[in-house]
Amino acid sequence: MKKIKAEFWKAFLVAGALAAFAVPAAADMVGTDQVVQQQSDRDKVRAFLERKDAEKQLGAMGVSPDLAKERVDAMTDAEVRVVAAKIDSLPAGAALSQTDWIIVILLLILVAILV
Repeated sequence: MKKIKAEFWKAFLVAGALAAFAVPAAADMVGTDQVVQQQSDRDKVRAFLERKDAEKQLGAMGVSPDLAKERVDAMTDAEVRVVAAKIDSLPAGAALSQTDWIIVILLLILVAILV
């Protein structure tokens, strides 16, 4: 009888310990447009990494393009959204921002004064 009682308390303690770590689950409906947008952002980041100049830069930093693609696959949707937004905001080609032009003009004036 003592053995059965001891087994019962062991089982009770294990069940209580496991119940303490239980986390309630929640599920929401995900719209098709949200899934398409997430996939679109992920594809945009992958396409950016497949560009030759991006692969060259990754190689210069010691990162293999395959490793970078694996890391993109491991990113959360929020992280991918941030990176895709930064890709959209980058200047295309050799476009200089207003700040860049001011720096260039100041450097030209400085060189003209020193020479």
